[in-house]
Amino acid sequence: MYAETDFLLALIKDDDWLGDAAESVYRDQRDELWTSQFTLIELLMVAYREDRDTERVVTNAATLVDVRGDVDTVVAAATYVEDHGFTPFDALHLVESDGDTIVSSDDTYEDVTSRLDLKTIDEE
Repeated sequence: MYAETDFLLALIKDDDWLGDAAESVYRDQRDELWTSQFTLIELLMVAYREDRDTERVVTNAATLVDVRGDVDTVVAAATYVEDHGFTPFDALHLVESDGDTIVSSDDTYEDVTSRLDLKTIDEE
């Protein structure tokens, strides 16, 4: 049974109006529940938007149900959001770049990885 984002949010958030229903389903169906890395990415976005601890939200969700896909990338991205102030997608790009130079005009990457700054290309 595929667990969508709203289900996991209802389990994670203390004040979610679907919390009781989600807990009931979780109790009864725990061993059948799974989700994808895309749900974790959506949770990362929601946590960021709601100013929650992104790393905690993503790791908690990943422990609740089986996650099919690349969990480590999303958890690493959540860490960059928390520790370095990245936006979720900038953090995902950084992790996915795997140490390769990033071509971007975004200064976010400046102190973290090698970057080819698009703003300076005409100057060369």
